[in-house]
Amino acid sequence: MRKILMAGAALFAVTLPTTAAAQEGEKFDCAVVQVPTEQKAAIGAAMAGAGDDASRDALFQQLVTIAQGCATQHAMTDAQKRDYFDYSLARIAREWLAGDMARLNLAPATVDKALDFGPAGANPDLSGEMNEDHIMAIVQAYIDSGIDIEAVESEAWEKVGAYAAATSIYWNKRKQLPF
Repeated sequence: MRKILMAGAALFAVTLPTTAAAQEGEKFDCAVVQVPTEQKAAIGAAMAGAGDDASRDALFQQLVTIAQGCATQHAMTDAQKRDYFDYSLARIAREWLAGDMARLNLAPATVDKALDFGPAGANPDLSGEMNEDHIMAIVQAYIDSGIDIEAVESEAWEKVGAYAAATSIYWNKRKQLPF
């Protein structure tokens, strides 16, 4: 199965004129807003391991088509187009996983803080695998927040891991985008 891919943040939007910031937001949002809600849910579930390879490939191909259109519209290079697809895929998965984790009483912000994700964060690269230090940082952060980790089902931990990987890709790919 393909690795989940994603990207980083517009750190200087505050310093840009309002019109430029709005245009950058539109560029970041272009593909994501075009994906129907039910397809976003299917992509999020696929990134957490649901479905088979054929169904995941079909979902990703639909997103490729949408992302390519946006990338062409915004005059991106071929390398930037790949980063934009990865960013869009990761953003959709991240947002869906965050909602699903919240329903399981597992705050996504706990993962963000534990692994220092964010516009000014270290944003470790987890596109391959998380190491034991990453895993223990997340577990300890949930313990510190009052979560009984023994009561957390393995399916929930899989979503936490997928969220961490998606968030890593989201922030790191976002930094690679030309806007």
